Amino acid sequence: MNFLRKICCVTAPVLLLLSACSADEPRFDYPEPEPTDKIWHPMLFFNYWQGEQLKQAISSTHLAQWTRFKAVADAKVRRDPPAYRDDAGEQLWQRDVGNTVAALAVAGYLTGDKSYFEAAERWALASCAYPTWGMDDSADGAEYGLPYGHQLLGLAMLYDYGQESLSEATLMTLRQTLTARVERQYAAYKTLDKAYIQNHTWINTCGMLAAALVLRNDTAKAQEWIDFTQQVLEKSSQLLSPDGASQEGPGYWQYGMEFLMMAFDLSRGVGNDFYKNSTWWDNTAAYAMYMTLPADRCTSDNSIIDWADAPRYSWYGPEHLYRRLAGLKHNALAQYCAGKAVRYDVSSSWLNLIWYDTSVSSVLLPTTPTFRHFENMGLVASRTDWDGDESVVVFRCGSPLGTFAGQQPEGSYVSGDMGHIHPDANHFVIYANGEYILRNNGYVKRMTKYHNTLLVNDLGQWGEVRTWFTPWPLTPVRDPKIAEAVSADGIDRITGDASAAYLDGAGVKKFVRKLVWIKEQGVVIVCDDVELAASGRIELRFFPEQKPVQSSDAVIGASTARNSIRIENLTPARSALTLGTQFVEERSSTSGENRPLVTVTATASSLRQVTAVSWAALPAPAPVVTYDEQSGTVSVNGKTYTL
Repeated sequence: MNFLRKICCVTAPVLLLLSACSADEPRFDYPEPEPTDKIWHPMLFFNYWQGEQLKQAISSTHLAQWTRFKAVADAKVRRDPPAYRDDAGEQLWQRDVGNTVAALAVAGYLTGDKSYFEAAERWALASCAYPTWGMDDSADGAEYGLPYGHQLLGLAMLYDYGQESLSEATLMTLRQTLTARVERQYAAYKTLDKAYIQNHTWINTCGMLAAALVLRNDTAKAQEWIDFTQQVLEKSSQLLSPDGASQEGPGYWQYGMEFLMMAFDLSRGVGNDFYKNSTWWDNTAAYAMYMTLPADRCTSDNSIIDWADAPRYSWYGPEHLYRRLAGLKHNALAQYCAGKAVRYDVSSSWLNLIWYDTSVSSVLLPTTPTFRHFENMGLVASRTDWDGDESVVVFRCGSPLGTFAGQQPEGSYVSGDMGHIHPDANHFVIYANGEYILRNNGYVKRMTKYHNTLLVNDLGQWGEVRTWFTPWPLTPVRDPKIAEAVSADGIDRITGDASAAYLDGAGVKKFVRKLVWIKEQGVVIVCDDVELAASGRIELRFFPEQKPVQSSDAVIGASTARNSIRIENLTPARSALTLGTQFVEERSSTSGENRPLVTVTATASSLRQVTAVSWAALPAPAPVVTYDEQSGTVSVNGKTYTL
């Protein structure tokens, strides 16, 4: 009977047809039987036949992925689940509980080793006993908190994979907990605003969907829950940025993408292919690649070109994300990036097994462009080459959610979508020779003053007045935009128009910034054109990574661990350049640190400012730049360039 249960039809198979064949051999996929009303296990992410293929693959084509995952699972077996604690916060420690249950359930199913299931049961029962999952027990608290999604997914996977290995008492506890928690989350989500392109929605919807799928034999409400998740996911799929970029930055791209792809994979099992609804999936691997530091400089603690809310390292991935994108679009570049990933996310390591498609080659073509304009998000990323130690410039000037989402009818999005956005129009960063020349300040309070852009009378841009990014007037009139993005003959020209991005009290009529990157010289020329409604204090801000030394009124020289740097005011008659510090506050507290700050200031109703940022690897000195305003040219090392 057990064998028949396993081989009979699956009503929600996923999706990824795994093969133990080599990349040069034809893929062999078992045919899917006709569905019935019966739920057969396993059904989440793979069915019985696909599971059998995977069991073979872990000793051959997937051996490397399996070896790393097994080490993770073995370590988790030896750990005990954390005792419940009310930390008066989001209880984010519970995320690891759900992640651990999921990993142990996969290990148990693939090996048949009861020790994995025993450990998974121990962790799952602890989760079931926690009185709250997440922030608090209110309708708009716990159910919207991230621990819900993680634990729903983990418990659902254990319930699915452990049908033959767990006691009936444990299975009953899992059913009861999943039913109660999904019902509570569903009741809350029906009344809460849906932030359709924000990670919270994707994470919790994924958990709800997984739980609802495995409960379809146990409660008539399950189909209602499934239908609800499909409505949310369809809306999400329609609002994704066509260019593949994420308004939440590369850190939360990683976190949200993992759960969005899992949810989309699960949705295929109920007949919905949401991958077809957006060109996001054609482009988002490139977004991640262009937001990655040079390959030879990447470490586990420093690998991401951070903007918006992001650390400088990968939280969740990115290897398994690249693996899925490689298989989804037969993307050889994504497969290449997966192989280069330096940080391995242990919490989701099982996804490397089910998402690794060996039929996809791994290639970085010599013709891969070094310059990419993500037009919808208003993001330009450029580098000198792909040799592994290149220089990188990233420039941001776009609508908070991206032009596409921001122009959809009211109700298509909500302000909650904007939580991880920063007020950073016309902000840019420079990275060269293994360190930042000009930095992003990271996961801090959303204030324009923490970015390499403009302040007027100490006022910044829309969205900066709270810890979380505030609602932006989402109209084309308020949208900052990239007006020019071209790369030719070793020179990049990027122009951002942030005129409409500023708070009304700032009186900004015009703020246009043009970057001219002369790659062969290691020079970025910053041309700023500012006009105000009345005379005021104009302050252009630049955050070096290391504290420099002011050598004159016009030039700041710095020697860091690897670079000599100059930040030079090329129009000193109109403005003054000074060195100081800025206290940068952490997101959720008043703590923080003083960071070096270079300012170019003037009190006027308008300012046409030219600033040069140059660098060279030590011991060479940074290039000296001269400017001829009449001809609109700069000279560097005896060569002249037109701005």
